[in-house]
Amino acid sequence: ANQVTLLSHRAWTTRFGSDPDILGRVLTFNERPFTVVGVLAEGFYFPTPDAEVWTPYVIPAFYRPQPGNPGRQRIIIVSVTALGRLRPGVSEEQAATEVRTILQRNADTSPAIAARMSRAMLPPTGGGAAGGRAAGEGAAGDTPEVDAQVLSLREEMVGGYRPALLALTVATALVLLIAGSNVAGLLLARGVTRQRALAVCAALGAGRGRIVRQLLTESVVLSLTGGALGLAAATLVIRAVPALVPGDIARLDEVTVDGVVLAFTLGLSVVVGLAFGAVPAFQWSRVELVRTLNEGSAQATGGFRLLRSGRTRAALATAQVALAVVLLVGAGLLLRSFVGLMTVDRGYDPDNVITGRAVIPDLTLRTDVISPEAMAEIRDAIQRFAEALIDSLDRMARLPDVAAAGLSSNLPLLTTGGMFTTLQVAGRPPPSDPSDTPRSAVRIASPGYFDVMRLRLRSGRLFTRLDGAGSPGVVVVNETFAREIFGGEPAVGQRLLFGGGASSEPLEVVGVVADIQYEGITVAESGAEAYISVYQLAASPLFGFQPFIAVRTTGDPLAVLPFLREAVTDAHPRATVDDVQTMDARLSAAVVQPRFYAVFVGCFAALALFLAAFGIYGLLSYTVSQRRREIGVRMALGAKSGDIVTLVVRQGALLVAAGAVAGLLAAAASSRVLDSFLYGITTNDRLTFVAAPVVLVAAALVACWLPAHRATRINPTDALRVE
Repeated sequence: ANQVTLLSHRAWTTRFGSDPDILGRVLTFNERPFTVVGVLAEGFYFPTPDAEVWTPYVIPAFYRPQPGNPGRQRIIIVSVTALGRLRPGVSEEQAATEVRTILQRNADTSPAIAARMSRAMLPPTGGGAAGGRAAGEGAAGDTPEVDAQVLSLREEMVGGYRPALLALTVATALVLLIAGSNVAGLLLARGVTRQRALAVCAALGAGRGRIVRQLLTESVVLSLTGGALGLAAATLVIRAVPALVPGDIARLDEVTVDGVVLAFTLGLSVVVGLAFGAVPAFQWSRVELVRTLNEGSAQATGGFRLLRSGRTRAALATAQVALAVVLLVGAGLLLRSFVGLMTVDRGYDPDNVITGRAVIPDLTLRTDVISPEAMAEIRDAIQRFAEALIDSLDRMARLPDVAAAGLSSNLPLLTTGGMFTTLQVAGRPPPSDPSDTPRSAVRIASPGYFDVMRLRLRSGRLFTRLDGAGSPGVVVVNETFAREIFGGEPAVGQRLLFGGGASSEPLEVVGVVADIQYEGITVAESGAEAYISVYQLAASPLFGFQPFIAVRTTGDPLAVLPFLREAVTDAHPRATVDDVQTMDARLSAAVVQPRFYAVFVGCFAALALFLAAFGIYGLLSYTVSQRRREIGVRMALGAKSGDIVTLVVRQGALLVAAGAVAGLLAAAASSRVLDSFLYGITTNDRLTFVAAPVVLVAAALVACWLPAHRATRINPTDALRVE
């Protein structure tokens, strides 16, 4: 009754040409027939846009309790992602209470199974699948304590992106503030040239309110023009967002420039225009009619003193510098973190390594009744395929361009293919508290896998072909395993029992290798890991073993891809190679988000640096223009070019220094927002906090020098000529 399937709209259109007679058609998946009973609506996807086929979920028979086989019941784990739609008015807390009741009732009916799961079969953190946890502290046979979490699906899908969106929004807001401050400074400087015209308007009867409205209207029109241009640019950029943004971000395809965005842009443009136009409007609306109309020029005197003129413009320029420092510090932290991710010692060498996963449809677990004998037969078939594949890879390793080849149940940067299990050191009594039972990740590997990844041997030896099914069981552990399980005792020669059962065959530790980062790029420390020889799969707690292949080459790894596919086919005529990538590509994909954050915030920081330097340049340029007569007098009285440059640059340097100090204080207070994005450094990294203001000061001094150099070319005669 479960042999039916649903198709996505994309699969129906691309694979079947929108065939109207698709309903009732029988499709074959992994040698099993499925009848198409429906096509889903266009635009629907779950859980990712890549999913094209859905089939009913049925718990395989071998997961169910087997009559007369209590031992089998004690070692089976079922991990299920459960989804539910809450009734109207039901809260998540109420749903969680009901789920706990159901789980507890199940635990009461089968305490041995639940206790086994809660204590022995979960990772060291004690966490289970997303959306649920189980924890038990009692002895075997006691009823365990069961807990559950109920999470919003929306939160589960997009909640992880909230910190990143917050950081990017803050960066955008800072750039907007810098740009607005820059415009406000330019409007203030422009008011110098309009001072006489505004005085004439006031003399003809225009009140202060009328002048303020005129200046605010001009500012808002300017802001609306910028908002319209920005909206037009955003409409074009939004089409490229899926290609620019890394990873599979849920609901990204729903982002469009709609009515909400238009209303937000309009409102923001008006608010920005009013906010940054208010200071120039109110300042230049205070017109002293007699003094202004009697002056024959807009030139002013008073010397190059920060506190004697242009205080508002100086404050805005200082604020721009401070905000730019905040962005530069954030970009520096992200850049340093990204460099740390790329240069950290991961314990393996990803260069010139191509990887893939061997898939055998014949060995796919079926959902019909599977007896223990059938399961043993599948395990034997997997063992035979693995050994045949190793023989094919050994022949491939003789090619001139191949340095080594091997297989493993897992690869670095992947979260599939391994499992956690309990263990016991032979000769040691088990801990009094079952929750203190040691745990370790278990991985299957061939002898060539260590050569491909270039794992560093610390003591003992690695696997060889002599470690076969009829030989004593052996295991290789990593340094963390040796340190946590054996303490100061030598690891080589120790004997281990995996799975916590006394009936397990003990495995002898024959080697210790360096730690390797399996769990991800941001996991600084490796956990306890054990490697079991692929020739001794029977000693492994893993069942569904679909090996990952790794090949190291002396040149371009993609060049050996045809030989890799041929080697897999030689091992089994129906086997295929899936998920083919180089290790460099896997590493690049793993760091794509940190790289995106660093580049994105770095671009914003560069823009902020330019705007801040431009603000300083604009302020000093207007100051030089305003002080032409003073500069002419100084030069007529013997001032040299160097004196004029020093005079102008010193004023800009005071503004930059004040802004840099304020920016460092603000960055120190706000940099914790980036704490979750950093790797290998802290938010108070000294190098970043020193380099950021140095870069800004260097750019600002160049901006100061340009108007200073222009001031030295003023002709004293022209500057002193009466208009």
